[in-house]
Formats: sequence, C-alpha cells, structure tokens
Amino acid sequence: MSKETIFTDLAVASIIPLLVLLAFLNPLQALGVSPSFELQELINENHNWVQTYGNTESHLRSNYTDIKAVDYISDGKTLNATIWLAAGLRNSSLAVFNQPDRKVSYGMLIDADSNTKTGYNGADYDLYIEFIGGKLSGYLYQLSSTGGYRLIGSKINFSQPVADSDVIPGSVHLSLGLDDINYPSDYNLLFYSAESYKSNEVRQFTSWVNVPPPSLHMTTSPNNITIRQGEEQLVPARIKSTTGFSNDVINITLAGNFNKNYESESGFNSSEVHFAIQRNQPPLFKLSVPSQTPLGIYSVPLVATIREPSIATITKPISISPRGGFIDPEFELSKKYPTVGYITKPISLTVTVIAPKSIADLFKDFWGTYGQFIGIFAGAFIGAFAKVLFDRRKKKHEYAE
Repeated sequence: MSKETIFTDLAVASIIPLLVLLAFLNPLQALGVSPSFELQELINENHNWVQTYGNTESHLRSNYTDIKAVDYISDGKTLNATIWLAAGLRNSSLAVFNQPDRKVSYGMLIDADSNTKTGYNGADYDLYIEFIGGKLSGYLYQLSSTGGYRLIGSKINFSQPVADSDVIPGSVHLSLGLDDINYPSDYNLLFYSAESYKSNEVRQFTSWVNVPPPSLHMTTSPNNITIRQGEEQLVPARIKSTTGFSNDVINITLAGNFNKNYESESGFNSSEVHFAIQRNQPPLFKLSVPSQTPLGIYSVPLVATIREPSIATITKPISISPRGGFIDPEFELSKKYPTVGYITKPISLTVTVIAPKSIADLFKDFWGTYGQFIGIFAGAFIGAFAKVLFDRRKKKHEYAE
C-alpha cells in the first residue's frame, strides 16, 4: 500500500469528530438568522490542482484532495457541508500520518457581504481543518482587504479514536455557526482542499455557490406555447438565474433521460410530446405533437446548466499594506480563486395541445393571409368590368341616336 493511500485512510477517518468544531464558536444570537435551505449538491467541474506554493508537485495531487462533489445545507443558524473525495477509507497508519513535513487541509471560504472589495478577493472568512504532524486542528479566520487577518476561533490538537472504515468513506465534514459571521442574509461559498509536502503546496477549488441557492427561470417566444395535434413548432428560449446572470447555457437535457440526478415529472410521456434540442446557446427547442396526443397542458421536465461569473470575484481586492503590519501570503494566493461558477437546476417547458384546425379555421387563415390581396384584385376586376359595361352601353346609346 502506498504512503499516499495510507495517509488518506487516517486523514479521512479522523474527519468524523470534526462535528465538535462548533464547540469553539460563540453562542447563537437570540434573534439572528440567515437563510435556511434544503440539501444542495455542488458537482465539482474542476479537478485541476493549483500550485500555490513552491515549484514542484512531487508527493502531491493525491486522491484525498480530489473533490468530487460538495453537499451543503443550513437551518439558518448552522451551515453544514460534506466534501466528497475520490479517496475511500480503508486502513490507517500513524507512521505516515505523523510526518512533520506533510499537511492536508479542507475548508470553505465565505463571502459574507457580497462585496468584492472586502476580504481576500471577495472572501471575508476562511473556515478550515488541517492535519499536520499527526495533529488535527480547526480554525476560523476573518480576512481583510488590506492583507491582514484575525483569528476568530480555533480547536487545536484534538484527537479521537479512528472510526470504523465503513462509516464515512472518502468524505470531510465542516460545520460553521453562522453567528460568528453575523448571520449574513446573502453570501457565497467556495470549497477547497490543500495538500503540502515540505515547501510545496497544491490546492483544488470548486466554483463559488450562492446562498440562498439560486433557481433558473425560462422564458419563451411566444410566452404561451400552443401547438395543434399533428403539428410541430420551433421555440426560441432564454434561461436566466435569480442571481441576475442569464443565457450563457452550457447544456440542456431531458430530466430522467440523460441526467439521472433528476427524475422525469410524474405524468410526462415523451411519446405524447416529442422534444428535441436544436441548440444550447441560445436555446432553441423543436416540439412535435402526434395527431393521437390527447388535448391538454403538458410540462416537459428539463435540466439546464448555465455558466455565470462569480459575484465574489468580479473585481480585484484592494491591496493596501498596513503600516508595520504583515500581509498574509494567502492574500496574493486569493487572486487564483475561480471567477466562473456553474448552476445546474431543473426547469420546465409548458406546452398546451389543442385540436387541429377545422375547415372554418383553415378558411379564416386563408382569408387572413390572402383576403386583402383578393379584395384588391376583386375590386380592380369589378371596376374594370363595370367600365367595360359602361362603355358598351354608351356605344349602344350612340348607335341608337
């Protein structure tokens, strides 16, 4: 078994007692509350490591720092996050874990005020846990745009028995009392892992996510899609998130078809309304309704992924050196934070199926298209014909005289 695998096993196993990280945080404010939301899942689109310190990646880039996904949830008072890693939990060995030159960290950055001019490139707080020299510690720092930082709370060198390997394989749990960041009403989160050996370090960042979690809305042209039995129609659309960014669509799929994370809505039958995606950007759909499709209102369940710039890092932080102070090296590192995020959410396309056109409808459509031309032509014809009749009568009258 490799040293990296052995270290992975103990590192991930030791994460379990981190639920006690809240112990060093202040009591909840009596009336304070942040937005509560149900369990959200962030699929990490970026599996690249960033060289943050040093000049070599030797002994780094291990599976236990490769973030696959992050689940996060909040009741408005506590924010809980689970970072899912590529490494599973097997056996452990203190011989490798106790190496003083090796360190691994897992954390989340919080942009608590949606102000890009505060903190480190928008990040106002940094909550993380780290393993170094066989010791497990947790920290919460406040970050300043000057490059300074302030320790809010810590739990140092706490130890617990290594848990059973089948409890939480390949995962890290972080918990934050939102009272310590003053119960923000809107904030952004960025999750990361860091692995260092001697003077070299690599990190992996997820994209920023917004709290409250945004949703996607779709508008079509026309707004109300009506299609007759036996007909088809091309429908242009626009997709926008509640964060304000729109229409940079990466992918659209039919829910329950290609995207297994979202099931098809109950009652939807793809044989009744045929749906095809002509293009993603800008969205264009092709709908066709067989002649035997029952009349009614149908909802086509879709899953869309859009790309939007991170609110937390649209602009650069203010760089001011405090007199006689110390600028944290992490301040410069913050310029490497991701600036693009992704949102994957379900949306729906509502279609009303109506009866085919009757003979009267066809005549109305025909007359609406050609009626004016026919009227002009008929008027000209009648005028010419009347002129001919008038001329003939005039000639007859002249001959009679």
